Amino acid sequence: MNEGSKSIRVSIFGRDYSVKGGSDEEYIRTLAAHVDSVMRDIADKTGSLSSGRVAILAALNIADELHKERQRFSELASELAQELEEALGMG
Repeated sequence: MNEGSKSIRVSIFGRDYSVKGGSDEEYIRTLAAHVDSVMRDIADKTGSLSSGRVAILAALNIADELHKERQRFSELASELAQELEEALGMG
């Protein structure tokens, strides 16, 4: 097995998973810890939902985080492009 497909054991919401990926082990563990944290927060706030429902709500929350960060990145890139144009006398 090459280094890029190393299997890493992680625990998410009380269940162990074996994850294969091209990223380093610490990065995968960080992602798993984030998913676990979001799921536990949701479970604490909502009470007795099934783990499947908690997982769906966690996925929606994480997708929301990603979408907001993409919007923020796009806005910052536009601002930077405008400032660059102005600095170069193109705008």
